[in-house]
Amino acid sequence: MLAKGGFKIKRNYFLRNMLHYWYLPVCGAGLVSLLNIAVVRGNKVISNVIDEMLAGKQIVFRSFLMEFAVLTLVGFVVAFAARAVTAKYGVLVSAKYRQQAAEKLYHIEYQYFDEHNSASVINKINADLNEAERFLSETFVMLLTDAIAVVIYGNYVRKLNLSLFLLVLVCYPLVLWLSNKLVKKISRLTMTYREKSDAITKIAQDAFNGILVVRSFGLETYFSDKMHKATLDLVDNEEKRAKISNTAVLIRKLIQWIPNILCAVYSMALVLQGVLSIGELLAFILVLSRLVESFMGLPFNMVDAAGSFVSIRRVDEILNIQEEQSGTDETPLEDEIALAFDNLTFGYHEDQPVLENAVFRVKKGENVAFVGESGGGKSTIFRLICGFYRAQKGQYQLFGRDFADWNIQKAREQFALVSQNIFLFPTTIEENVRYGRLNASKEEIIEACKKAEIHDFIQSLPLQYQTMVGERGAILSGGQKQRIAIARAILKDAPILLLDEPTSAIDEGTEKEIQRAIARVRKSRTCLTIAHRLSTIQGADRIYQVKNGKVEEAGTYAEYMETVL
Repeated sequence: MLAKGGFKIKRNYFLRNMLHYWYLPVCGAGLVSLLNIAVVRGNKVISNVIDEMLAGKQIVFRSFLMEFAVLTLVGFVVAFAARAVTAKYGVLVSAKYRQQAAEKLYHIEYQYFDEHNSASVINKINADLNEAERFLSETFVMLLTDAIAVVIYGNYVRKLNLSLFLLVLVCYPLVLWLSNKLVKKISRLTMTYREKSDAITKIAQDAFNGILVVRSFGLETYFSDKMHKATLDLVDNEEKRAKISNTAVLIRKLIQWIPNILCAVYSMALVLQGVLSIGELLAFILVLSRLVESFMGLPFNMVDAAGSFVSIRRVDEILNIQEEQSGTDETPLEDEIALAFDNLTFGYHEDQPVLENAVFRVKKGENVAFVGESGGGKSTIFRLICGFYRAQKGQYQLFGRDFADWNIQKAREQFALVSQNIFLFPTTIEENVRYGRLNASKEEIIEACKKAEIHDFIQSLPLQYQTMVGERGAILSGGQKQRIAIARAILKDAPILLLDEPTSAIDEGTEKEIQRAIARVRKSRTCLTIAHRLSTIQGADRIYQVKNGKVEEAGTYAEYMETVL
């Protein structure tokens, strides 16, 4: 199966989930069959009673009513049970599918998030999964019900009169041809709808996340116009889809009347010829509407399913994305070298290397700094160290083991990262610090904050550690967010500390506080720092200069300063 853009869906997770709970639709099919058999039996009872009455025979109404009441009761119970079983099936499959999609997001290669906007991913996880659930709870149930009804009612009409059954089938090829045309158009328009919906979500997300820029630069009208245009495009697409859907409904109703009219006229002719009795005629008319409705419902439910399959394919695309590579080793080797790059080459595009034949060693307990111009590859080194990307050439070793052999989660337990772009979750300060180590006690969190020199500030807040930080830490200054991130790193207590521009966007006074906090957390740890400010790397044992994809040793802080000044 190919999704848009040539993406090959190697594994159909949705179908596998449906098959995993196969016993429920089988049970549901059995119950629906019983319900339809009860209806057919009830028709036969009515048919026989009418023919006997017309023949002048005496009817025992008590017996007739008892049998009819039993059939009605059985039908009611079976219908309730069938609905319960199919509903449970939809819930189980949907829950499993949603869980798979949610878990997948935590294991997808990091590159995917760099190459795809978050709005599209959010839509696939929310809107497309909801559409998949709708297919299971509505469309699939109707397809199953109609298919069984066609078989049972069709067989009843066939036994009643073969020519009548063949007459019902006359219009069916037309319905199949029409539904095939509609399926293709609906699929294309549904895919376009999803793409335009992604675009609208992205515009709203960009405006929300960048509200300061939007208002500072007076971009409200620009974004409003952009949203308006995207909305009009979506509305235009939906009008086309609505026209096709409405046309399908009208044509379906029209086609449903054709066999009704033809069969009604023909069945009366059969009664006049003595081929059918009056009772059989009435039974046929009662069953005919159900048979025709089910006959016509199958292909048109397929039209509805076509729209759902677009959403299902989009979710399956995510589930088929390659996951992060991981080995099985979980413990460091006894080696003096904490980190080592050997002739390592990497580029986000293979023909444009960001790092080329990079070589460096970092000993345990050593404090190493990377300096250089923006875009030179410093942050890329940290991405490679954390395993977010894998090198095209060369080798990277962590505590004596090739990184490819490490269990990726255990490898990342060796690092505590403090990024220049601090991300805080929209929850409490305590919770944000606790993410460093989820089983940490309140006392340990407070101690980490004291070492990060943020405890006194937290205590000054009305709700103290229970203060909500807002979206991305909106209520905090850059320095405060930085120190909370440092507290989180202290709490993790990892053997390697990665500091990516820890003082790049703060004032001199705040920098001194952060420098003191970093000095505490750096003790007894291997520390790697990316820095522009020379004050940040004063305590470095060794400095590497990263320039034009090359990593060159620049000596100690004093030796490096001689080359700069």
